[in-house]
Amino acid sequence: MSLDVIVGLQRGDEGKGRFVDLMAGNYDVIARANGGANAGHTVIPKSGHEPLALHQVPSGVAYPGKLNIIGGGVYLDPRRLKEEMESIHAAGLAVTPDNLRISEAAHLVLPHHVLLDNLREAGQNAQGSTKAGIAYAAADKYLREGVRLETIAEPKVLLERVLDGLQKVNASLPSAAQRPIKELENEARDWLAEAIDLKPYLDDTTSLVNDRLKAGQNVLAEGAQAFWLDINHGMYPAVTSSSTTVIGLLDGLGVAPKHLGKVTGVTKAVKSHVGGGPLVTEVTDQHLADTVRGPLGKTDSEYGVTTKRPRRIGYPDLVELRNAILVNGVDELAISKLDHVSRYGPVVPIATSYTYRGKHRLTAPPSARDLAECQPNYKRLKTWSQELSDVRRYEDLPQAAVDFVQLFETELEVPVTKIGVGPWRNQVILRKPNAHG
Repeated sequence: MSLDVIVGLQRGDEGKGRFVDLMAGNYDVIARANGGANAGHTVIPKSGHEPLALHQVPSGVAYPGKLNIIGGGVYLDPRRLKEEMESIHAAGLAVTPDNLRISEAAHLVLPHHVLLDNLREAGQNAQGSTKAGIAYAAADKYLREGVRLETIAEPKVLLERVLDGLQKVNASLPSAAQRPIKELENEARDWLAEAIDLKPYLDDTTSLVNDRLKAGQNVLAEGAQAFWLDINHGMYPAVTSSSTTVIGLLDGLGVAPKHLGKVTGVTKAVKSHVGGGPLVTEVTDQHLADTVRGPLGKTDSEYGVTTKRPRRIGYPDLVELRNAILVNGVDELAISKLDHVSRYGPVVPIATSYTYRGKHRLTAPPSARDLAECQPNYKRLKTWSQELSDVRRYEDLPQAAVDFVQLFETELEVPVTKIGVGPWRNQVILRKPNAHG
């Protein structure tokens, strides 16, 4: 059998979790392979329950009987994972070694990584990170100084590494801000206890996922973050610390490309971004941006799942999507938040090309510096006033909404097979891959 993949095509927050949540019931194994607690997916636990925000646990946990895998490409924070497990239990779902396995090769986010991230974000060198310590864990990984989850088998060694990191950061602070050594020792021991609790979940997940594929099981890999945050292909340096592409996910799980099946790329009908970096189609009218964003606390409003920060709002952008589709080999598109397009007003501008240094471009330059020099060229479409949340058939969409979807298909040359018209699992329009309106 093959491994299917869901990836984000924009800058994160596209609604990947809701499509994984929709599709996971058809798979035996659901796997996470990149990112860490800096990413967030929202799933619906059960009918009538509030949405559940997941950060490290795969979205398949919402379905009984599924095996969830956290692969070796993930940066794992034991504290945050424990909190997440508690929220999963509170939602009436099971998370045990029977339905969750974690790679022994996953790198640990240590307490001092989080401290360093917070210090940087409070200073002049802030990068707009989620302060989850990912960048510093990644730096240690590539310096070959990282600590992998397998180290919990040697608690004394792990304790020394944790305490050493805390002490070094502590010593770098002004004397008035330094903490007593006893306090650092207690924090290190508490952290170690939470990490050791994960021991029953450890596994050689590379062998595990390949064995499941060999046995004929269906595997779904859910990408964290999105293409334009990819360390290699994104808008560097305003990127994350792992590969967010399909190949990056295969690498993070240890699965050969020959097993790759269908690639579903997820994009929002609206565009948003959290943090710094260029946003070529940014909405500069704050009232309009607030209208598109929606209110804080609403399930599908434009605030970070992890950070709760308001997302910057842009007009739909097909130019950046072309890069993402090309590199990821996307077979079909899932569009979320079609029901939000009317918030732009009677007409929505959609970027179909850029002007860069006087030249016309259909794809975006892959760096933050060059993106900042791009100007969007818009095609304007009429929006609609009809409420879409109860629409379940493509044929029942208003013509303006059909025109919007068809523009994506025509410009991007990829069929749209799933259309989200609300945050809930059943608020989706399903189409066959060869459907073109």
